[in-house]
Amino acid sequence: MPFDFAALKARTRRVVHDTLAVAALYDHVGLVVPVELRVRWHNKIARFGDIENVGYAEIIEGINRVIFDRDELNEKGVVLERGGRVTLTPPQYHGAVLVLDTMEPDTGPIDQTWLVGRI
Repeated sequence: MPFDFAALKARTRRVVHDTLAVAALYDHVGLVVPVELRVRWHNKIARFGDIENVGYAEIIEGINRVIFDRDELNEKGVVLERGGRVTLTPPQYHGAVLVLDTMEPDTGPIDQTWLVGRI
């Protein structure tokens, strides 16, 4: 039997999400009550500008993404929409609220990823 990379990728993403996701509430104007979900919040710093030290300004930009479990969204009948709000509920996140902006292109099984802004 040949190696099934797609199946391995799906299993790996499932384990990562099940292990690292945190509780959150998703809300947008079309919902009567917020929906409980488990999400992963990724943030990083990107540096742009003066790559070769020739005098241009350097810009530091924060990039925030939220990763959802597509299967969980389907099970709960949730359709994510731009402007939707994700509130992280564990105490260590201090009620951080992330606003959905742009859905990233599909990269395979399990994950649905959105660029977000933080308010």
